[in-house]
Amino acid sequence: MRNESMKNIFRPLLFSAAITLGLSACSEASSADPVPAVEEAAGNWAIQPEGSHIRFSAKQEGEAFTGEFQSFSGVINFDPSAPQNGSVRITIPLKSVEAGSNDRNSTLPGKVWFSVKAFPNAVYTSSNITAEGSGYIAQGELTLKGVSVPLALPFSLDIQGGTAVMTSTVEMDRTDWSVGAAPWDTDEWVSKAVTLDIQVTAQSLN
Repeated sequence: MRNESMKNIFRPLLFSAAITLGLSACSEASSADPVPAVEEAAGNWAIQPEGSHIRFSAKQEGEAFTGEFQSFSGVINFDPSAPQNGSVRITIPLKSVEAGSNDRNSTLPGKVWFSVKAFPNAVYTSSNITAEGSGYIAQGELTLKGVSVPLALPFSLDIQGGTAVMTSTVEMDRTDWSVGAAPWDTDEWVSKAVTLDIQVTAQSLN
């Protein structure tokens, strides 16, 4: 009788413990579940390839040359009445470079310059946008060859109906991103200073 009584006492205790452990395991599994990824906003402007370009100019052995990235894409959220709420993310496939000569076109994708195999894209992401004078300035980062460096992008904006044309010119030092490793990291053969000429034509999605 005593053994039976002891069983009757321990059975509910064991049952209660099993439930507690089960709930605890469920709670831990729930907290380990992956958080669903937040989809990137589509933006309120669609880039139009016609009327858009990203060009660059520099000097090689003292002679000026120009080039262009023949494709790029982006997500743009911007309202001129509230620029502080805007955001820009532009992605440039580096293999699309056209630099005006077969020599440059074959050399630039290589490891010394863009290292396209390891880092296929350059990405510019704004952190904030403010009105300045008659235009605007985007503060952000350019990531190139795995290196992220702050880059301020002043720009003007012309909006006619539902079409906007953004233009910007900015100078950068290519060696900040290790573009052109030694012995090409000086001004002796190719200028460190590179000027970007940017024009983005976009259609409003609102």
